[in-house]
Amino acid sequence: MYLKFQAFLEKAIGPIATKMSESKIVQALTNGMMSVLPVTLGVAFIAIVGNLPIEPWQNLLAEMGLTQLIQDLINITSGLYAIYIVCTISYETARLENQNPITCVILSLASFLVLVPQVQIPVGEEEYMTVIKTVSIGSEGIFIAIIVGISITMFYSFLVKKKVTIKMPESVPPMVSDSLSPTFAAMIIFMVAFIVKAGFHFSPYGDAMNFVNTVVSAPISAIGTNAVSVIIVFTFANVLWFFGIHPSAIINIFYAVITPLIIENITAFLQGQPLPYFEIMFMLSVIMIGGTGNTLGLSINMLFSKSERYKSLSKLSFVPSIFNINEPLIFGVPVILNPIFFLPLVFSTAVGGVVVHLLYKIGFLNYMNPTIELPWVTPPVIAEWFYGGWQFALAIIIVIAVQTLLFMPFFKMADKKAVDEEKMVEKGLN
Repeated sequence: MYLKFQAFLEKAIGPIATKMSESKIVQALTNGMMSVLPVTLGVAFIAIVGNLPIEPWQNLLAEMGLTQLIQDLINITSGLYAIYIVCTISYETARLENQNPITCVILSLASFLVLVPQVQIPVGEEEYMTVIKTVSIGSEGIFIAIIVGISITMFYSFLVKKKVTIKMPESVPPMVSDSLSPTFAAMIIFMVAFIVKAGFHFSPYGDAMNFVNTVVSAPISAIGTNAVSVIIVFTFANVLWFFGIHPSAIINIFYAVITPLIIENITAFLQGQPLPYFEIMFMLSVIMIGGTGNTLGLSINMLFSKSERYKSLSKLSFVPSIFNINEPLIFGVPVILNPIFFLPLVFSTAVGGVVVHLLYKIGFLNYMNPTIELPWVTPPVIAEWFYGGWQFALAIIIVIAVQTLLFMPFFKMADKKAVDEEKMVEKGLN
């Protein structure tokens, strides 16, 4: 049955994946996302070490004055993904379009920054300081960065092919010619960027980033506050993450909605009464095992990969996945816009939720301490041991096993595709 299912996946999804892999846009996305890996992997170790849930260690970092410095480093690296992504995707798109990558990167980055909202803060009686929200050039700006990186570069390529450039004499040095020839194209591009910015400014949303966040977070207001709503919200978050939209907007709104419920649970626990929202507490622990999309199961599968590509990536991404850092996987595989991983990524939360729900219904999960709050990098199983004892820890192990099985046939298909590509490259070299 398993082999038949895998054969069905290869027949149904394989052609789609092949067709998409031949697209210039998908190639630019894939290569651009992978180019961000040095940042995601480079900062992962510091993020893990700086957030280890060991009180003496945290006290030592605080006494040495390193706590804020570590957070500053994380904010300025992984907190600014949109900046890196617009540059890398623009570069890869320009390379595929046979255009000057540096010119395209500069125009794309500048156009993206045009769309970033600016705020004036008073610093004196008549003085103001203009600042930009870092979240707009970080998690909230990833989707806009992808669109800008591709669209601006392709638009520039179109203008160049239509000869909308300044023709310089042959006597002009190439460095000067490359700088001046795109002037007319750049004028048009910035005019379009300004029109888009003005359109959003005079709309109810104010800016492009707020428009995206408002649109994707609107459905949350219609969802109730129960265990099923947790699964629905984070399944929707997985869908957004697949398309490159960081789900922080809806996640933050949802946590704001359920915070009163968590407080009621804490109050009841301290008073020795039954938790009024018992099952929700269990569900909140199985929604992002290994990161958004529950990609720890994918990371475990990669340990048994046959392709050199995934073998190398697994060595770099497995340890961060244990600490709920999955950007190396999301951008490195990549998972974003990869049709092979759409189904397991989207439904991983629902599968984990069903397992926990069944264990809760049969009475296996019967204890939860809502007063405990551990750092987000605390590895699964260990965190659940503190939250709900050995039974909850065992439940998470079962969930991880089931999610690993969920990812297995899809990863095997991707691994086989990578092996075939490596054989073709080796054959060509020989």
